[in-house]
Amino acid sequence: MKKIALYILLSFSSFPVHAQYAAFINSGKIRYERNVNTFAAMNIFLSETKQVPEDQIPAFMQKYRSTSPQFWKDSFDLFFNNNYSLYQPVNPDIDFSKTFAIPVAYKNQVYSDFERAEVTTVKQAFEKSFFVKDSLKKIKWKLTDETREIAGYQCHRANALFFDSIYVVAFYTDEILSRGGPESFNGLPGMILGLAIPHQHITIFATSVTGFDTAPDKWKLPVQGKNIVTNNKDFNAVTSKMLKDFNLTSPWVQFFMDL
Repeated sequence: MKKIALYILLSFSSFPVHAQYAAFINSGKIRYERNVNTFAAMNIFLSETKQVPEDQIPAFMQKYRSTSPQFWKDSFDLFFNNNYSLYQPVNPDIDFSKTFAIPVAYKNQVYSDFERAEVTTVKQAFEKSFFVKDSLKKIKWKLTDETREIAGYQCHRANALFFDSIYVVAFYTDEILSRGGPESFNGLPGMILGLAIPHQHITIFATSVTGFDTAPDKWKLPVQGKNIVTNNKDFNAVTSKMLKDFNLTSPWVQFFMDL
């Protein structure tokens, strides 16, 4: 009887039980896929910038849908431990979508220091690169009872208003203890594995999670170099002027730049 019980125990232990391999990861790497629904976003962009007369937008969008991919997709890695994280493109030579043609903040490199509540970001805007250093964003999340599975992890939903007006939905897991997430999103009781910004038609969702020992001394952190040094407030002012100079005044573009 003892042999049968032992056999059953060993048989169950050989299966990849989620609670055994996923619980309480302290450090590692998360691969995210960012999707921008250009069919929806382009329509907003044209309406906001007036680059195409309003009565011609339907014809423009019909041609755009027939010649361009619907989703602008890119992959990003988040290296993390309990106190720090680094979010960056998988491909360092990542370029902006040629069909969507919005050359701003498409390859952000974001280093978050949760101990000091600071974030350092390198952002691209047209042909200029900015080294932005400021405090972590303080986001007022509202937790909900909704759950879903992402990359093998049970996640809980939270909602927030970003910049007091942009609705954001996040899914976080308390099985990964870091309070970080993609871009500079943070402040939930665990790692953010899914992010949706419905009005902007942007989603960032984890596709895989790998646990291993890692720390900032093993990462290629953002460097000042020849980048323009600034903070978030001044960056927003400078880039708003740039958008006006390029006749691209658009809340959609400005938000994408401010992610």
